[in-house]
Amino acid sequence: MTTAPGSPWPSPPVVEPRSDGTGPRAARGAGRSRVVGVDVARGLAVLGMFAAHMWPRVDLDERLFDGRSAILFATLAGVSLGLMSGGAAPTPRGRRARVVGSIAIRAGVLIALGLLLQAWNGYVLVILPYYGVMFLLLLVVLFAPPGVLLVIAAVVAVGAPALATLVPQDAYGDSSLPGAAGVATDALLVGAYPALVWLPFLLVGLVAARSDLRRRGTQLVMLGAGTVAAFVGYTVRYLPGAAAVPAFDPADHEGMPAEIVGSGGVAIAVVGLLLLLTSPDRAWGRGVATALRPLSATGAQPLTVYSAHLLLTAPLFFAYRTEGGSYGLPLWQLAVAVVATLTYAVLWQRFVGRGPLERAVGRLSSPWSRGPRAVTD
Repeated sequence: MTTAPGSPWPSPPVVEPRSDGTGPRAARGAGRSRVVGVDVARGLAVLGMFAAHMWPRVDLDERLFDGRSAILFATLAGVSLGLMSGGAAPTPRGRRARVVGSIAIRAGVLIALGLLLQAWNGYVLVILPYYGVMFLLLLVVLFAPPGVLLVIAAVVAVGAPALATLVPQDAYGDSSLPGAAGVATDALLVGAYPALVWLPFLLVGLVAARSDLRRRGTQLVMLGAGTVAAFVGYTVRYLPGAAAVPAFDPADHEGMPAEIVGSGGVAIAVVGLLLLLTSPDRAWGRGVATALRPLSATGAQPLTVYSAHLLLTAPLFFAYRTEGGSYGLPLWQLAVAVVATLTYAVLWQRFVGRGPLERAVGRLSSPWSRGPRAVTD
């Protein structure tokens, strides 16, 4: 390992991933090439979901972190799958079967784990089962050209919400269709995180990964385009007569085109900005990356942190509701959760390496490989 100038933290060696998503084991868990800005963004997304679940409130009024944290998480899923499949140099055709198989296994693990966590913690809408379905949907177009991916994203952003309005729903917003049809429409169109409605976020994240995230030009385009999209998505409702058009409603978890454009724009702009700020090519970028190490360490093991959050908060939610609390938890508990998470993540990454669940899922999803991959999760 080397140490960046002026930094007490050892920098992981740069490991060039092979085009099939595998690479040599350069060091222990933390010793693989990671895109720090992506990890920081993922850390923000995870802590934002902490806030969405735990912030005390009398009613479910919308806050800054509501919806947008999960959408940032979904966008980063597209980025991650893009990196796993070769990034700007996609895996050659002859080696794609293993990549697709690995992602499919990952999806199955996420669905199973998510259902278990949902059964344990009924106070939170767990994203993981939907996340797994999103992975499976993205596999269909994983190696499509970026231009095609953007066209598909635009079509789905308009078409999926329209399809969702055709699904009969009960008083809780779930599909009222019986049997498998109800499960499928919940998972794809009207659930808490409907996979087909949210697919544009993953598609745009995949395009970003295919455009070389380390290029300054890519980072600037992400920041600029994301800002414009956010402005359009959140201001279109102020046009004359727009208030009467459901598609122009950007409210969180409504799944309307305006929310998809606005919140998706915020996600892409945030990732672009963090990539710029943590660029390893500049001394100040390395300094910012060092300062944000607690966030990047958290973002390097999101499954572990998110799962622990769900396991630990279930009894807290139960006790709080029993005592007469409404939504969320006492603010001090959120503060403790954030500080404890950041501290744990830094220490674990420093002394152990890869997160425990990330390591387990990585091994389960690559039964044909003895060593861990050299690319970011």
